[in-house]
Amino acid sequence: MTTPNQQLVDLDWKFAINVANSNNNENAGSARLYLKLTTQSPNGTDRTDIPLTVTLEQFYALVHQLEKAKLEMDVYA
Repeated sequence: MTTPNQQLVDLDWKFAINVANSNNNENAGSARLYLKLTTQSPNGTDRTDIPLTVTLEQFYALVHQLEKAKLEMDVYA
């Protein structure tokens, strides 16, 4: 379990596009982003890997939210 005061220390990512499926072509051309966030406790003793899988649309929505948060933080800096 992660706590709010943990720091992000590493980020691994992979991008995948589904080209074909033996059962159907319903998902052909769909894109996914696989992320692994690694966080560390403030004292540096505990590390936690957090795996995430998101669609391209979800990734762009996340980026948009992060950009909005950064702009709001810049106002108070």
